[in-house]
Amino acid sequence: MSIASTETIILLSCCSFIGNIGAALTGFGQAIIFLFVYQIVDLAGYDGDFKNAVFIQALSLFSMQPLLLYKANVIKYAHRRILLLFVPITLISTPLGQLVSAYVPTKVVQAVAGVLVTLVAIREIYMKRNWFKSFCVREKKKEEDEEEDEEEEEEKGERVGESKENKPEGGGDDEEAAAANEDVDDKFDDNQVDDSAKIAEENKEVSVTKSEVRSATSGGAQEEEEQVKLGCNKASIITLIAGGASGFLGGMVAIRGPPLIFYFLHPPHPVKFNKHSQRATGVVIMFFNVLMREIFYMVNTFTDDQNNTIGFQKEDWRLYLSVIICSIAGGLVASGE
Repeated sequence: MSIASTETIILLSCCSFIGNIGAALTGFGQAIIFLFVYQIVDLAGYDGDFKNAVFIQALSLFSMQPLLLYKANVIKYAHRRILLLFVPITLISTPLGQLVSAYVPTKVVQAVAGVLVTLVAIREIYMKRNWFKSFCVREKKKEEDEEEDEEEEEEKGERVGESKENKPEGGGDDEEAAAANEDVDDKFDDNQVDDSAKIAEENKEVSVTKSEVRSATSGGAQEEEEQVKLGCNKASIITLIAGGASGFLGGMVAIRGPPLIFYFLHPPHPVKFNKHSQRATGVVIMFFNVLMREIFYMVNTFTDDQNNTIGFQKEDWRLYLSVIICSIAGGLVASGE
């Protein structure tokens, strides 16, 4: 490997920053964002080594692990029985994926990553189709409301003009004003009663919602663990397949997300996840995947043949330092710290 240029340092640092913002917000997806940005620049004419970019992506994600583990509160929320299946298969399949990547041409690895990124991007757009539709509907409704407001103002102005022309001379104004004030006072009293009733109902709903949230998050992983039995059953087999595919793809092209996305969205019966347990479990799986990748690269670093393997080089310490700083900064920005 050649020494990283200033152009490469800037590009990979930006990819790390943007990718880790996504990882901190979602718990996964860092590699997809990282390599998506990289491939856009690559298509624009940048001549870089894709396998080296995958190596830097692992370093970027590894530097974020302490923050991600802390934010996800894995001790409280992680689904322990699912991890008992996911972690061992991830530790085995991740190095296998990296070994395959070492002997497969870079173009093939890049093509596989490109297909995965494209599929995930299409899926995300499809899943957000209702949001795009609602945005268009909101804009259209906003325009219609503005037109109605303008028409109402014009009608109001016309009515005011007519009332001034038809207004009788003499006293009578005081009586009309008094009657109007009485009507306003009555309406105000009625509104106060209605508002107090609404507030009482809302407080009841809030208290019920809070109790539901506490019950959903307090037990969390402990309640879910009772639903899964380890052994030769459908849930265990599907979990092992998802873990193996995720680890292999993570080692080969750094994109381990697609199998995990489908698994967490459609977990096998009786596996269930809530928002907290899904995030915490995904972060732990991510940690072991990226840990095995870093161990693999460290082994490559201390082998004799450095020409055919990807590993650390002391001449590129500026690149590594910049990537680590940008990765942590991206995570902190997304975490609001």
